[in-house]
Amino acid sequence: MAAWVLIACLRQLFAEFDRIAPRRDHASDGSIGDTAHQHEVSDHNPDETGSVPIHDTDKINEVHAIDVDDTLTGGPSMETVVQFLLARCRSGAETRLRYIIYNRRIWEADNGWRQRAYTGASPHTEHAHFSASYTTGKEASTASWHLEDIPMALTPEDKTWISGQIEAVAEKVWAQKVGNPDYPNKTAKQVLNDLGVARDAVADPKIGAKNIAAGTPLALVIEAVTKPEA
Repeated sequence: MAAWVLIACLRQLFAEFDRIAPRRDHASDGSIGDTAHQHEVSDHNPDETGSVPIHDTDKINEVHAIDVDDTLTGGPSMETVVQFLLARCRSGAETRLRYIIYNRRIWEADNGWRQRAYTGASPHTEHAHFSASYTTGKEASTASWHLEDIPMALTPEDKTWISGQIEAVAEKVWAQKVGNPDYPNKTAKQVLNDLGVARDAVADPKIGAKNIAAGTPLALVIEAVTKPEA
């Protein structure tokens, strides 16, 4: 079989799953189909050498579907992710998907993204299936799928860990001179204010620690006090 590649938009989707759930299980991940898929029409087959529902206009041997294990340890549930992507598809904000299968259900662009029962051989309870467009521009798009925008409440364990990190940073800040060049134009009061921002983020899960953005005063303080010794 000729070499095959996974289309870029689905490589991007895989990458975003890894970012929102870095400890997720990969056991049921997949792209190119197994022997069973090779004997049927499937988006898991390479489009130049296998049986596929659509043939695109390029001559690249591409796979247009992925399966993503539904154990998203440390991240949102797969149900949450699926419903988030469906909302984007229904609104027209996302147009790269053709259909999604998960937990005995299927949603298709051709059906207005309405839910119907899925009765295929696999119930898709251990992973979600995402099939993407065969249109060249959509295949190649690496635009964000915006999975990082999915709201996530901090667990008690998250809060404890973040609070501990804040305490550690506070100790390091006060163990050094606040006038250190690593903290340009910082005063003791400003440093305390920065730490207060972090505490507020931990206290309110609607804010979330992710709102401590890169480049903000708190982020600069944390970076300066945690960087390796020269």
